[in-house]
Amino acid sequence: MTTQIVPSTPILTQDVQLLVEVIRTEIESGMERARLEMEQEKRLTYWNVGKHIKTHILENEARAEYGDYLFPVLVETLNIGRTDLYCSVQLYEEYPQIVHSNGQLTWSHLKALLPIEDKKLRANYEKQIIEEKLSVHDLRAIIRSDKALPSAGQANPVLAVVRTEPYVYQSKQIQGNAMVDLGFNFFIATPGTKTEVVPRLRLGAVPHYTYKAYVLEVIDGDTFWADIDLGFNNWTTQKLRFRGINAREINSSSGKSAKEYIEKKLKGCSFIVIKTYWRDKFSRYLADVFCLKQETEYEKVIQDGKFLNQELLDKGLAVKY
Repeated sequence: MTTQIVPSTPILTQDVQLLVEVIRTEIESGMERARLEMEQEKRLTYWNVGKHIKTHILENEARAEYGDYLFPVLVETLNIGRTDLYCSVQLYEEYPQIVHSNGQLTWSHLKALLPIEDKKLRANYEKQIIEEKLSVHDLRAIIRSDKALPSAGQANPVLAVVRTEPYVYQSKQIQGNAMVDLGFNFFIATPGTKTEVVPRLRLGAVPHYTYKAYVLEVIDGDTFWADIDLGFNNWTTQKLRFRGINAREINSSSGKSAKEYIEKKLKGCSFIVIKTYWRDKFSRYLADVFCLKQETEYEKVIQDGKFLNQELLDKGLAVKY
């Protein structure tokens, strides 16, 4: 009879690793099922709340302005937000077949949809939620974007842009040393007159922060990664956002179209030219982006290149931000 020795320190063998993954998947799936079931119960609960309120108001319709009296009382007594109570009544009125509605239409989704009076438009959003599995955050972002889109016959908004000369820097004193501000918090010592790079040094009262850049990855319809040539053999890699525009979330059909459009416009471009501005609230630098296929001189790209920010607006793939 052989004695099996169990190691004092657990060893994660291949079969144990497989078991771990199976258990982890089971737990995550169970949590998701529980969340969906809770969301459906919440939706049905508020629908029933709306039914009770609506029925009570109808029973007291002979009393003038009874609703104006009732809602403040319910808010105070039940400690429920007035908006939730109003939405519950509207949910009952607008969705009489709520029991048969798709489970992906949660209470939070419906609260975002109820203010939309156009029932056809609302139905389109419902379809989009189901087909694209939109989160509530994504749905609200899409609704906001659609409100900002120009209506038929209305001209697209225009971004003010100035095509500035590239590689114009600003001098700066740091600890008594004369430095050149390359942007992006990069500084170099002012080159001496005998260096080979001096002819490229152009100091101005206002730096232009206009550079040649190479796109590494298009993240979505308004954000991308790029390698930026700062001059003087200095480079930086930055996550940039298109200035002045806002595209839809990448998991929406419009967001995917915006990303694909950018990738198509950049295909065949040796590089792009960017004019950068200070960071946004997410610490991304903002950029005007110019591109021109088959062009190898950055001065011509600046002068004749397509202003990609504006093109995204003109194509309806982004809204002015």
